[in-house]
Amino acid sequence: MVMYMMSFLKIIIMRRSFLFITILFVAFSAYSQTDDGKIDFDKYFQNKTMRVDYLHSGTWNTETFSLFGVKNDGEWGGRVEVLNDPYNLGLYAFDIVDDETGKVLYTQGFCSVFGEWQTIKEARETNKTFEESIRFPWPKNRFRLVMRKRDSTNTFKIVWTETIDPENYSKTKHVSPSVKVRYLLKNGKPTQKVDIAILADGYSVNDTANFTKDAERFVREFFSVEPFKSRKSDFNVVGIYTISPTSGIRLQRDNFYPSNILGSSYYTFGIERYVLTEREWTVRDFASAAPYDFLVILLNSNKYGGGGIYNLYITASAKSISSGYVMVHEMGHHIAGLADEYYTSEVAYQVSPPKYEPWEFNVTALLDSDNLKWKNLVDQGTPIPTPWEKEEYEASGRLNKNDKFFGKVGAFEGASYLSKGMYRPEIDCIMFSHSKKFCKVCNNGLNCVIDLYVSGN
Repeated sequence: MVMYMMSFLKIIIMRRSFLFITILFVAFSAYSQTDDGKIDFDKYFQNKTMRVDYLHSGTWNTETFSLFGVKNDGEWGGRVEVLNDPYNLGLYAFDIVDDETGKVLYTQGFCSVFGEWQTIKEARETNKTFEESIRFPWPKNRFRLVMRKRDSTNTFKIVWTETIDPENYSKTKHVSPSVKVRYLLKNGKPTQKVDIAILADGYSVNDTANFTKDAERFVREFFSVEPFKSRKSDFNVVGIYTISPTSGIRLQRDNFYPSNILGSSYYTFGIERYVLTEREWTVRDFASAAPYDFLVILLNSNKYGGGGIYNLYITASAKSISSGYVMVHEMGHHIAGLADEYYTSEVAYQVSPPKYEPWEFNVTALLDSDNLKWKNLVDQGTPIPTPWEKEEYEASGRLNKNDKFFGKVGAFEGASYLSKGMYRPEIDCIMFSHSKKFCKVCNNGLNCVIDLYVSGN
């Protein structure tokens, strides 16, 4: 259960003077046009990871960024051929811009806990600060970090810039906490594969054998579903044994507050099943024990729950009956920013029909039915919007697999927490129900992102 409907929520960027915004906009317009081809990784980057830690503070309609520190996060295992993210996914994005030439060297979209928090009631009543980090290959030369965020029209605008000279951190050594690292799947060099790191939360020293079993279960469940099943050779998976003082996850039962090492907790934003952690720097510290692109936090709990945020991490209860579904569903959010397609479950967010097309691959506001974003997958003769037994589903909670358009791609009303005004590609999908099958549009989106990380084949 993760909220990627931010693209159509009205989010007001932090207040800045008109002159300051104008200067930043002109600067962004100038450098954004300079990248007309492939970036030579070896020319601009070293084979190690720079991590920028910052504090992200604000309310529902304000935000500020404050640089906290720069870390050597170990060997770089990410993209080396396609350095500028072409898909414009995420509520936020950052650019690494060569300070001398203005050339954009690296871009990445992402979502954050702060971005989700801004949409709940608490954000209208208080100011709050969150730990955040971004990671990218270590630049050889002085650069500008440019942070962008979508505004109320779904357009990226600059919200923070910082100039960083790598020479000031050239002697910084990579130091990660002492942990056991074990590869569960190894198919090649980190820079040639999609690298998944699995962390343990709520596993004590007596639970290490259980963590191994749970991590192996994640591998089985993840690679039982397409497109991951057919692309298993494109992945590496590593287990990082992060040990907690006691067993269990916060609030998996009433008044239960164990000191789980990564700080994951149920009842995030007041939703019982939603599990996140606000200790992002701690998570990143432990994860740096191995090169990674995507992070999985397994929860030593049998209580249903989890969460997933695009390009941040997922959490998943390792021992509930629905653990397999949760693991795969949340990875859809994490890897490709897929939106939740369901609309009948309780959520914490204040949502309304969008006025602009959302950025996610798999949902649409259908503002222009003649130019549906996945129209190439729609069979000729399929009506847009596409009828389905919506009222019957809402009354019974069951889908009719004999529906005329079941398994077909169209535009089915009801998605992204909204019964009206949002549409999904198929009647059923793992982003809609416990079907354990991605629809064709989600499948395509996942493959597009996976391709960015796979090289040298």
